[in-house]
Amino acid sequence: MKWRELKRLKKWATISANRKKHVLLEKPVALNTAELDKILEDDMDSTMWMHHPRTMKMNEFLSDLDRFSQIKSIHSILTYKGDSEFIKNDIRVQPDLDSLGVLGDVVWYCIRAILWCMNYDLPEKVTAIPDPEFNEIGVLLSCSASLTWGDGRSATFYRSFLANHAMDIRVLGSKGDLRVHDFVIPFEEKGASFYIVSNSNWSNLSLGWEPMPSECIVETDLPQEALMAREFSRLVSDIIFEGSKPEMKWVNISRKTQLVIDAVKMSLERAVLRLLN
Repeated sequence: MKWRELKRLKKWATISANRKKHVLLEKPVALNTAELDKILEDDMDSTMWMHHPRTMKMNEFLSDLDRFSQIKSIHSILTYKGDSEFIKNDIRVQPDLDSLGVLGDVVWYCIRAILWCMNYDLPEKVTAIPDPEFNEIGVLLSCSASLTWGDGRSATFYRSFLANHAMDIRVLGSKGDLRVHDFVIPFEEKGASFYIVSNSNWSNLSLGWEPMPSECIVETDLPQEALMAREFSRLVSDIIFEGSKPEMKWVNISRKTQLVIDAVKMSLERAVLRLLN
């Protein structure tokens, strides 16, 4: 099911949930958490990059106390440049379709990536940077924000329909550093890569770095979208044929992503009001 036409399709997702159907929802799952709670039960959102085996391999590094240790900071960028037709008429920028604009599209991926890195701990504070850009009918086209956890951990993101194509995550730990330059859609599906380094320092006379970052390539025979569909089918099959209980992992992750989007939206609205006043 495509879920960008949120206001038109919300009732069908709600009907499906009420009839105990299992639904794979395109992001954003809803316009806000209150709407999401009416829909979610046995559902999974289609954030496909989470199903690529590269994601599991990156998590192994982030969980390694000797090579990475504690997360200190995350920065994520996800942008692509829409042409004039896109900015005026695409469903992502129509208030009667996906009125969240960039929040419902690329910001969803970035917030999910940040939460994934943070083991899904919700931030204590979300602060939108007061530089949002809108199209002529008031739908959000770009924004940035900072997230803090109150224990020294922080994250920032920049999302835009107005900048050159970029899909980056950088995760800085007390001992290591992880960088990935194509986290949503790999440059090459069958051989997706990321870069890691531990215990970096200057080389002799500060003429370079040592050690150099190493590239990790994770191979797969299936596209991440197919892996996502296979996982969804497995979950449904286990419920129907094995009598398993619904796997709440994906529901909880979707809800936490939506909660942070709601917080970003609220902070943006407050920042805009301050600028107007």
